[in-house]
Parts: sequence; structure tokens; C-alpha cells
Amino acid sequence: MVNSNLEAKIISIKDYADYNNKLSEVMEHVTALSDSIYECFFELACLDKWKNWSESQTIGTSIYVTEDMLRDTGDRNIDMLFEILDKIAEVKGNIRVCP
Repeated sequence: MVNSNLEAKIISIKDYADYNNKLSEVMEHVTALSDSIYECFFELACLDKWKNWSESQTIGTSIYVTEDMLRDTGDRNIDMLFEILDKIAEVKGNIRVCP
């Protein structure tokens, strides 16, 4: 028995290309947002949990900060922002933009 409610849907190649272009643009924005949030973590840590350490440093001091160090600040706000970044990374890993 054939289901008469099923109809073939034709998708224009131009519409498909427009969709992929827009999706690619959105993913660029998502990446920029993610990068921007990540860049704020060190400043947030230095304004709160790492404040005493930060204030004891001389101008020009260099430090290598790892993601693990930032994840271990004990700052709940940074923890929640990392949850957002983790979700963004998951979504970025699952969305495919076709060439």
C-alpha cells in the first residue's frame, strides 16, 4: 500500500548553498563568541580568586595559564561559563557545513 500523503520535496541547489553559507556564517559567530568568553576567564580569575596573587605581580610578569588552571579557580561563574563553552564545542562538533 502506498501512502498518498508522502510528497517528494525538491530543494533548490541555490537554497541549499544559501543555507550552507548562512550556517557557515553562524558558526563563525559562535566561534568568535566562544573565543571571547574564554579570553575573559583570566581577567575574572585575577579580579576574584587570584586577586592576591595578581596584585603581588610586577608589571610585565609573564605566566603560562592552562585551561586546567582556569577550570580549577573555584569561581562558580567561571565554572558555569565553561559549561557553556563545553556545550558550544559539542554543538560545533555535531554541525556539519557542507562545502
